[in-house]
Amino acid sequence: MDKINLQLKSVLGKGHYFFGFHDLIAFSHDNEKILCLNPMVINRPPLPGEKIDFGFANTFSGNFISIGKTNAFNFPQGARQQWLDNEHFIINNQIGDKWGAQIYDTISGNQVESYQSSIHCLSKNKKLAFGLDYQRIHRLGGYGYIGINDECYNDPSPSTQGLWILDLHSKERKLLVSIKEVAECDIFSSSKDVSHHFITHPVLNPSNNRIAFLHRFFLPDGGIRTRLMSIGIEGNNLRCLAVGFLSHFDWKDDQTIFIWGRTGGNVDNIRSNPIFSNPLVKPLLGVAKNFLKNILYKVSNQLSMSFLLVRDNDIPNIKEIAKGILTEDGHPMFSPINRDLIINDTYPNSNGERILMLFDFYSNVRRDLGVFKMINEKPYIADYYQVTKGVDQNILNMISYELYCFTRSGLHCDLHPRWNANGTSIAFDSIHEGKRNLYWTNIENLIS
Repeated sequence: MDKINLQLKSVLGKGHYFFGFHDLIAFSHDNEKILCLNPMVINRPPLPGEKIDFGFANTFSGNFISIGKTNAFNFPQGARQQWLDNEHFIINNQIGDKWGAQIYDTISGNQVESYQSSIHCLSKNKKLAFGLDYQRIHRLGGYGYIGINDECYNDPSPSTQGLWILDLHSKERKLLVSIKEVAECDIFSSSKDVSHHFITHPVLNPSNNRIAFLHRFFLPDGGIRTRLMSIGIEGNNLRCLAVGFLSHFDWKDDQTIFIWGRTGGNVDNIRSNPIFSNPLVKPLLGVAKNFLKNILYKVSNQLSMSFLLVRDNDIPNIKEIAKGILTEDGHPMFSPINRDLIINDTYPNSNGERILMLFDFYSNVRRDLGVFKMINEKPYIADYYQVTKGVDQNILNMISYELYCFTRSGLHCDLHPRWNANGTSIAFDSIHEGKRNLYWTNIENLIS
């Protein structure tokens, strides 16, 4: 294969720059601007109340224009900043004592609207926003925002939290589906009485008439169960599509979801048994988990993971895809123009290298675009008790100080590649030059 030399551009200025997750378009519609966040410190998770600059970079010069500050952010997913048109964007921020959102004009630099509701993703027509309860996600160890208490901290599956839908014109906000309703859907795979539940990673299908999301909760043995769910944007036909170890995903088309993982089986069902939460049984869990992993999983080959195609039907239909080609978890995003084409990445290998790649479904061909190395800097852990404020102690007991501070810091810099709206350019975050930055390049010659 010919070596590819990407002509990369990046943001110019002081501090660090990043966008966030792989499920949003960072470029303006005319491709002249790219949204980004500008923290000065990345070697620890955000502190309560800590604010960072946000704005955009000129895609020709790389110069950064600061518009404002927000404390509603995390390093993996940013502040969910999204373009409404070429001149306006929406971004999460704290509004009073709530997580909300604000709209800014890039010409004047002024805030022009605000909402008492945070947003996660927007409909294509920019009329509807879908949001989550970030204070709950933070409390349960997910990618939430620090600084606001979870008002439902005593409720394992509240009826007043869940997936929200917001009309950006009327500002009407309502629950599309509650955590309680999700936890009670397909109760045999949910185990709703075991632990606290949360919803994360909502993504709209291409036609914007259904939205998929991950439902997560902790098992009695300390593991986590993930269920891939979907629901119509009118609140109709809530479905559980897959259960097991499930990770990053995108919609291939209106009926099919492309996701990394493995679906659960008998071993997974055994782990959800409430007997494992018994204090007399818990000391034996380490031995039990090793037994299940080394004996039962090996026999049934259930540890084998791959990308999966999951049909959004009442009766689940799941098959493996790109076996032996896409061999590990990554962050896929389908081209908005050609949904046979994805941009994807990998986690760091033993040399600390992440791979950026294209994959063509039609030809079943993977094409590696570049290798980007992580840096060896260790996270700053002296602020551990501040950066973990609001997180349940039983969650913190599962992870070391160092690992928590690293995975929630800007040092843990996944590429999270993402397309522009017309499928000709990509942008990604990286730390390979010694600082965190946002990079972009045109790849039209590679896909024509």
